[in-house]
Amino acid sequence: MPKKLLQRLEAMTNHRDTILLEQGVITTLRDLLEVHDIRLYDIARRGDDMFIALSTWCEQEELHSRHASLTEKDYEPISFYPEILASITQSSDSGFIYTKESSHYQFISISVGRQVMACCEIRYLELPSRHKKDLAKGILGLFRNYLTLLEDSQTDTLTGLANRKTFERNIAHLLIRSSDTVSPVTGNDQERRNRAVEENWLAIIDIDHFKQINDNFGHLYGDEILELLADLMRMTFRKNDRLFRFGGDEFVVLLRHVSYRSALSTLERLLKRVSSHSLPQVGQLTATVGFTKIRLGDTPNAVLGHADEALYHGKENGRNQVHSFETLVDLGVLSKK
Repeated sequence: MPKKLLQRLEAMTNHRDTILLEQGVITTLRDLLEVHDIRLYDIARRGDDMFIALSTWCEQEELHSRHASLTEKDYEPISFYPEILASITQSSDSGFIYTKESSHYQFISISVGRQVMACCEIRYLELPSRHKKDLAKGILGLFRNYLTLLEDSQTDTLTGLANRKTFERNIAHLLIRSSDTVSPVTGNDQERRNRAVEENWLAIIDIDHFKQINDNFGHLYGDEILELLADLMRMTFRKNDRLFRFGGDEFVVLLRHVSYRSALSTLERLLKRVSSHSLPQVGQLTATVGFTKIRLGDTPNAVLGHADEALYHGKENGRNQVHSFETLVDLGVLSKK
């Protein structure tokens, strides 16, 4: 057992990607505990309420994951899962044990800092021994610690948003999974694009006149504005969207599984929140956004280039506005390369 344990733990911690790490902890639990029904749930907060969605699981020998494709619709109130709620509120050395019919369930909540991020459900056909319960708790504790380190390495220290290195992995996942189900939009195709709900979009957000703010008032003042924008982004976008500080005053958002109309509406709502802030000395704060659709076969540079062209058009034509690359191409303002 010690040799097998070390081999499994080495394999689990060999990943630098959250999705692969989740899959690794599931297979490690499966092999060491000799059970074949394990579920890892993602837990999210909206205000004071908690919601839950199945993220990665193992049934028999099959491993499944939908971590990368989770949307708001996949999350349910945690009150629908009383055993998981009990595992969070009634912590014990080996988690929360629940018996139903001929099966025994071990629920172990996973917290980063003071916030519960996930919960693992393990189903045993026989009542688990103290050794198995402690082993499961220990493996998930290691998973929690490694996940914390991974999150730290993927986070921008100033804003708390994901960093550029993490963006590169996320855009790679989306480019693999994106399907170009909607033909290029021209004229009357606009309504069809509005109805499409399984599209992914990349948006670049740039604070207007940020260099002047830094030059006139100093970098500490500029840092406060960057932190403010990051907070406004968290308020505006959904949990399944991905938020990044790309560098300097440039931020990037990956809006997942949303229509063109919804993406545009969300980005416009962000700009209204930004422009509602009037700061001492600086006055009204504004930002400009350019966004584009992510298509199968695109490269990260191509997607970023399209969004950047739309952003530049907004900067050159008054700032404090949102532009879609595809719409500008339709209007003949930009050319499709």
